[in-house]
Amino acid sequence: MEIIPLACESLGTRSFSHLVITDDTKILFDPSVSLAPRRFRLNPHPLEIAASWISRKTILKAVSLSEIVIQTHYHADHFTLPEFRIYEFTNKNVFEETYSEEKIIYAKDPENNINYNQKRRAKYLWRNKKRKLFKAEGNIFQIGNTKIKFSEAVSHNIDERLGFVFETIVDDGKRKYLYTSDVSGPVSEKATDFILNEEPDILVLDGPTYYHPRVSKREKEIAFQNLNIIKDSIKKIYIDHHFLRKKNWKEKLEKEVGVKFPAFSQIIGLEPIILEAMRKELFKETEVQEEFYSLLEQGLINTDFFLKILKENKIANYWKKINEKIEKY
Repeated sequence: MEIIPLACESLGTRSFSHLVITDDTKILFDPSVSLAPRRFRLNPHPLEIAASWISRKTILKAVSLSEIVIQTHYHADHFTLPEFRIYEFTNKNVFEETYSEEKIIYAKDPENNINYNQKRRAKYLWRNKKRKLFKAEGNIFQIGNTKIKFSEAVSHNIDERLGFVFETIVDDGKRKYLYTSDVSGPVSEKATDFILNEEPDILVLDGPTYYHPRVSKREKEIAFQNLNIIKDSIKKIYIDHHFLRKKNWKEKLEKEVGVKFPAFSQIIGLEPIILEAMRKELFKETEVQEEFYSLLEQGLINTDFFLKILKENKIANYWKKINEKIEKY
């Protein structure tokens, strides 16, 4: 089994997209990328936008390789929407390519345990009856020697206002991999129990949403309590996504849990690039012309600009390594 991160907070964007490749199949998880439209009262920095651009290109390369797509829920940082989105480099054609009729798609139930906004977005995927779509929650699928197992619906956060997701096991008979998707800690007992009962060899989780001012102190306490229980049961844990949206994430992890889990990018030996959490510092370091965003909206910022800024910041080689891994297959 090989696990290849494609886009995530430790690669400079909001996402949790990755490939899992076994001897039997190639599985693409949550094929989307997003940026916070406003953080610290600032638009995304051009470097963040460049990271989003190259992440989208990398995800589309993974789309062409994959046989299975797993869609854990319908938030934009996980689900590609069929509309023009300036920072996500998506439109209807990108949506159709990502969720093509040739793929087997295991997706979040569009009717049950789902909030209004996600139900509305889910219709984009489910209304095409030619797609090979299967409801994931609570089901097990076998592809050769590879077993794909899904949890029941688990809450995204403690009061369920952000809806529900599912967790995923991929077991190829040699290693068992568990991807939590967005469980915010985990904060729910159900999500925690699924992890503990499955005892995966490798766990990739999103961690507590401790950066967000609307998340209550009690929710953060529960999330860290559950994380402390999990850390004693699972040998290999990688943390990413929500937890890396604040620049002190390493110190916070050591304070609350007493260990230093690696970020998801480090599963392939890449040191984390934390961009959103450093947005203020990025704007202080680099003068951004006022007309940049209007030019971007008009489609007048070309790919040479994005490649240049990635190279100047010495991170273009990150995606070179990721693409080399994809091209092996």
